[in-house]
Amino acid sequence: MSMERTCEWISHVTGGKLIGTPTARHLLVRGVSTDTRTLQANQLYVPLVGERFDGHQFLNQAVDKGAAAALWSCQQPLPETPPIPLIVVDDTLSALQRIASSYRDEMQVRVVAVTGSNGKTTTKDLIAAVLSEAYRVHKTKGNLNNHIGVPLTLTSMPEDTQVAVVEMGMNHAGEIEVLSHLAKPDVAVITNIGESHLEFLGSREGIAKAKLEIKKGLNERGPLIYDGDEPLLAGLLADDPHPRVRVGWSDELDESPVDVEMVGVEGFRFRSRRCGTPFVLPLLGRHNVKNALMAVAVGRALGMEEEAIARGLAKVQLTGMRLELKQAANGMDIIDDAYNASPTSMRAAIDLLMELAPEKEKWALLGDIREIGSMEEQYHRELGAYAVEKGVSRLYTVGERGRWIAEGAWSAASGSACVIHHFSSHEEAAHLLSAEGNAHILLLVKASRAVQLDIVIRKLTEGA
Repeated sequence: MSMERTCEWISHVTGGKLIGTPTARHLLVRGVSTDTRTLQANQLYVPLVGERFDGHQFLNQAVDKGAAAALWSCQQPLPETPPIPLIVVDDTLSALQRIASSYRDEMQVRVVAVTGSNGKTTTKDLIAAVLSEAYRVHKTKGNLNNHIGVPLTLTSMPEDTQVAVVEMGMNHAGEIEVLSHLAKPDVAVITNIGESHLEFLGSREGIAKAKLEIKKGLNERGPLIYDGDEPLLAGLLADDPHPRVRVGWSDELDESPVDVEMVGVEGFRFRSRRCGTPFVLPLLGRHNVKNALMAVAVGRALGMEEEAIARGLAKVQLTGMRLELKQAANGMDIIDDAYNASPTSMRAAIDLLMELAPEKEKWALLGDIREIGSMEEQYHRELGAYAVEKGVSRLYTVGERGRWIAEGAWSAASGSACVIHHFSSHEEAAHLLSAEGNAHILLLVKASRAVQLDIVIRKLTEGA
């Protein structure tokens, strides 16, 4: 059961005015929804306003779905006879955030906040898997990690939650600070600093500073667990008073893996350098070993035993479309990483492709990387060259920016046997890969979500 509070409580914490019958103040709402399509009976409906939509227009649909009450902006005319109690507020989004913050304050819950350029959602899932061995855990659903998603994550916490694992994403400076003050984390995790959102933040140092805003709401004794291989973070944290745990590959850090062994498509085995504990990680991608050690560090910070941490890590199940291994109708194996992309994560995916199944021929279908700023052409061209250098035997590309990947590969392919081809459409890609792929091939598919390469994967797996 998610948040259960009275209309009077909601009116109080939002500073709103309750419109309804004399008994409305005692009415209970159970949970919060901003979307009438998924709203459930007895929830509080929060009508958000954007550039192209106004949720106030859907009040009747919310009532039909069984909404118990609704927030209402003072900028909007009131309905003549409101069908359910309304709490009139200055701004519905700000009110939603105040509700979430107040609910979090009243809960006997510890919060783990996770941010980073790459690996946030995977690391969130790893942390939740570990902590679930010792605690009742609530985690961000999917990637609801922004100024709307974080309040919805907090208000959907069951009353008996002991630990909440909250993912925090951003596009611009200042956004993580707001989320950190909302969630008031007891532990904060920064997975890495990549190139995502360079378009808005200007430099990797700008990205690092934006991610470090996660400290703003962090408990003064709360540990900050972060990528120790990233020199930018070390420099920016030099005078920070929070306890710090540096996780990475170097043996000079607080935690790093030793005896890392890849177990085919089943994942990895490794040991903790700090404690010697053996771990099994059922995930693809060597970079996930570091993400896993961050989850281990969180478990330790919350008092867990090593054996329980190891049990949880071995049980992890990821949010969909992150390094999933699938099979096409023609027998070709597919690494499905079509959910998002950055230059860093695309290199890691190419590395993974070359590590897995050494007996198979390695193909890659790569597409646009979005939101990486003025150097986007250079980044894409470098990735094409990287794929050729690593030994990909066929490199296929899709999308306007994907063409730069192909051009970078062509420039680097002198004397290489790599076949390079740019597709003009998803249909062309699916047709050729269906016709020429077979059981002796491992195909990597990766791009930003907006490129919709999942369409190609669906056509390949369904044999369409």
